[in-house]
Amino acid sequence: MSYSCLIIERHPDPVGTAARALPAFGFRPFVARSTERALGILRQWRFDAAVVDADGFGAGHVDVLRQLRPQFKSPVIVLSTAPSEAQQLLSLESGATEVVVKPASPRLLAAKMQRLIEVVHDTADRPDRRLRFGPLTMQPGSGLARIGDTALELTPHQFELLFLLASNAGRFVDRETIALKLRGSTHAIGRSIDVHVSRIRRQLRERGIEALRLDTVHGRGYLLTMAPPAAANADAIVDTSAVERPRLALRA
Repeated sequence: MSYSCLIIERHPDPVGTAARALPAFGFRPFVARSTERALGILRQWRFDAAVVDADGFGAGHVDVLRQLRPQFKSPVIVLSTAPSEAQQLLSLESGATEVVVKPASPRLLAAKMQRLIEVVHDTADRPDRRLRFGPLTMQPGSGLARIGDTALELTPHQFELLFLLASNAGRFVDRETIALKLRGSTHAIGRSIDVHVSRIRRQLRERGIEALRLDTVHGRGYLLTMAPPAAANADAIVDTSAVERPRLALRA
């Protein structure tokens, strides 16, 4: 099977040629020399994977990953010359799926990419991966969220945020966990989390969805719950009587 991949590099790699040898292993590469060029290409074409050559961007490769991720849900491989553990962790936290240390053979890079692509395809194709909470249905890997038969209009970040909250329905999710999911620090994400939550609430309100509640635990995080059902519809709604809820400290 042939796969397409986007290679993002600032200049031709003088250290290794693994990415350039990918056609020999069934990949169709397309090269972008800047983040702006890569984002423009992604608005027009779909790719099975992306390779970011970190050496050409230096510390700036983190910004490349953070700008890339909202538009790109497929695996992202970072190529780098002997990065430290801290650098590898930063790459992974910023959106990389895998870090491959140079010099890496084309065979190893191709094998890692193929395996990651197969995992993504397998996850997207499995119906049991679909998340349901009350009237809300979400399909991971697709960006699709529905209330009944109506699709929600969510950005990639809003989808990931709502999926995280729905996966932890009834449990408080702190802002640090949300920031990590959105691939950025709490300071960098800042008030954008509040903006995403506000827009999700507005969509639920505009569609007349009163069963779902997205509550703010001020200064700490958010909580997605389901309102108690009316008696006439009790058998149509998931029972949430045993759902874990946050405990409030009582003052003496």
